[in-house]
Amino acid sequence: MSAPKLTDSQKKVRGFVNRIIGKLMFKWKHTTSMELFCAAELAELCIRARELIWAEPICLKLETPICVMGDLHGQFDDLLGMWDSNGWPLTEKERNWFMEKTLKTKRMPCTEPKSSQPDSNPNGPRSSGGWDEKPVLKEVKDLGYKRYLFLGDYVDRGMYSMEVVILLIAIKMAYPDRLYMLRGNHESRSVNCHYGFYREVTRRYDAKLYEYFSDLFNVFPFCAIIEDTIMCMHGGISEQLMNLSQLALYKRPVEIPDMGVLADLTWADPDPTVKRYAPSSRGASSVFGSQALREFLKRLNLRLVIRAHQVVEDGYEFFDNRRLITVFSAPNYCGQNDNSAGILCIDQSLKISIVVYRPMVRDRKFFGKEKRTKVPAKVNE
Repeated sequence: MSAPKLTDSQKKVRGFVNRIIGKLMFKWKHTTSMELFCAAELAELCIRARELIWAEPICLKLETPICVMGDLHGQFDDLLGMWDSNGWPLTEKERNWFMEKTLKTKRMPCTEPKSSQPDSNPNGPRSSGGWDEKPVLKEVKDLGYKRYLFLGDYVDRGMYSMEVVILLIAIKMAYPDRLYMLRGNHESRSVNCHYGFYREVTRRYDAKLYEYFSDLFNVFPFCAIIEDTIMCMHGGISEQLMNLSQLALYKRPVEIPDMGVLADLTWADPDPTVKRYAPSSRGASSVFGSQALREFLKRLNLRLVIRAHQVVEDGYEFFDNRRLITVFSAPNYCGQNDNSAGILCIDQSLKISIVVYRPMVRDRKFFGKEKRTKVPAKVNE
């Protein structure tokens, strides 16, 4: 069955989105970041992405294979570097098409191995173990691209929060089933007004554009369930969440409250010193212990929680005998931490491979003297 023919209006929107993707992939540099887009273009992108993301449920139901990434915090160079290493949500043919259209040139066929879930790293990512008992229900296929779930905190701290959000939502619009975005606690006016995003947008453009971004964040989903087995969110579990159907009662657009289920999903942290729940030093939500986590998993018939929200030295960290994984994807966070970044790759048998990213100098491919970061071939447990 052939794909439905696009209307002239749909073709115009697709061309608009493709131009944004191409510019960020092949024309963006630190020195030209102010020159690629006008405020009206970015406002329109936010409006159109908002319509698409708002149509998704507040709790996403996702299939494998999929890669899960944590906080990015405006580190656009590192996002590009991680995709260069682990695989883009675009095929090689699509990347070449964007390059040809953007740079008006042709690229020789790539001689590198095709990106595939088992071969995301030359050294061969090893399983984290403990989640490979589920039988393979369908043949694993090489998609030619990677599918991604992002756990929030795209903005603040880093210098290029706008580029991170713009590229992610543009690819989301072009390929809706390849990229999914959850809401973090920094996708909130009360937080990003103080930690950099508001200053970045108003310095580069104006306060009106900041409102378009805020309206976009207010419709983001809060959590995702992968294969009815793994629950993903930015923060942590909630004592008040009795079943998943309860989430449908929350209507978007919505600001993140200080307490309650939505606050827990964006703010809560695991704490090995408590058994169940205790007040959080963050001033919002709570911390939870191993007993609370086990009760939560049993209540919702889940096996694992994947969350972000905390800097962890190796880019990932286990809690309660691997019932929970924290993943953090902003390496050398704030330029003051010597942390790695992590990417969790979940295959169709629910085996989890952890790719660890240590930033280095990215190869000069298209950008002259300007270099970005690159991921060396390294995988940790």
